[in-house]
Amino acid sequence: MTNSINMTRRQALLAAAAGTSLLAMPGVLRAETKTVKVGALVPLTGDLSLWGLPAKNGADVWASRVNKAGGIKVAGEQYNVEVVSFDGAYIAEKTLQGARAFQDQDVKFTMIIGGDDWSALQDFSNRNKMLTATLYVSDLNPDSTYLIAPVEAHPFYFGLGVEYLRKVEPNIKTVSLCAQDDVTGRSSLAYWRAGFDAHGFEIVNDQYFDNATTDFAPVVSAMLAGKPEAVCIDTTYPSVALLLVEQLFTQGYKGRILHAGFELLPDMVKRTSKEFMEGSIAFFPRFDDQTIAQAATGFSDPSGFYNEYNAAHPNEWNNTSWEFPAALEVWKQGVEAAGSFDADKVLESMKATPPKHIFGEAKWWGKDLFGIDNALLGNWPIVVVKDGKVEIAEVGDQAAWYEAHKDKVEARFREEDLMPDQRR
Repeated sequence: MTNSINMTRRQALLAAAAGTSLLAMPGVLRAETKTVKVGALVPLTGDLSLWGLPAKNGADVWASRVNKAGGIKVAGEQYNVEVVSFDGAYIAEKTLQGARAFQDQDVKFTMIIGGDDWSALQDFSNRNKMLTATLYVSDLNPDSTYLIAPVEAHPFYFGLGVEYLRKVEPNIKTVSLCAQDDVTGRSSLAYWRAGFDAHGFEIVNDQYFDNATTDFAPVVSAMLAGKPEAVCIDTTYPSVALLLVEQLFTQGYKGRILHAGFELLPDMVKRTSKEFMEGSIAFFPRFDDQTIAQAATGFSDPSGFYNEYNAAHPNEWNNTSWEFPAALEVWKQGVEAAGSFDADKVLESMKATPPKHIFGEAKWWGKDLFGIDNALLGNWPIVVVKDGKVEIAEVGDQAAWYEAHKDKVEARFREEDLMPDQRR
């Protein structure tokens, strides 16, 4: 015998609705996963992608690690972090285009390399309260309200490098310097000069070269004409630094080389020798250095981060690989303390209680030279090339060095029209 079930259209609709409600229940019971966006507005193509890509990749790895650990807690709610990126190509128009794209995507924190690209962003940043981190403290000015330098206070660690050189080479007297003729080069060279002034070096050659320069033989010949005992190649861009080092080797220079980062150190060693690069001084440590945990006390598990980064991006580690993550660590402290992603509230919270810097305790600073206290100035490492790799030699106090030699720094900055009253 067969039982038949007769169901009206209304009954069928009610049954379907009930089933749909039951299926939807788990979604109601589960807390919705929220997401906050941060942005890497960097050169992803061209020569400066050597800085931009590792920075963006590092931010991705940081976000993955934070999300696995439960995300960011803001006002009692958990947020996962999503990194969005835009290729600004270190070109003003494209950088501004990227900022507009980030605004449309509700990006709460933007990271840039800094230098020439910030000039395109400042007005937009102020109008839209776009909280931004730069790696160049020299971008700061009295009107850069929403710009912070939370990690790298370039070029303020250069004084520490010159002090270290004087300590390990007490008999060296002369030095030659060079830099590209742009905002980065001029602010950097001004600080190097102040460092050499402070520690009793004679500058026997000091020159800028055009950014379009491709033949560096004449530049190096002029540098070596005064027979310097040390050579400083400033913050020359990675591909340029490689060519300068190669020319120094070719033209028979023997002595220490100072540079901001030696990003292409393996290539420099290949084109010269381990012996030639031995003892060169820079400022960016390896995260597989045995002493990194003691130095980077404000960064969660630096060795673990390094291993995870290299697993995701083999052979792509660079100095900027950890700088955006370190900036994100500072921002995370700020938003969690503020209980908000609002730029004004985050800034107010960070200023009231300075976040921990990657290399330890720090203070907000900058008004003396830039007209605004938006640089988180703390300790910074000096690294030395040993057997083809950089190793941490010591960690110095950037603020203490500046306070001891501020008259010389201000004098050299004034020569380049970089003081706040000259930049308005």
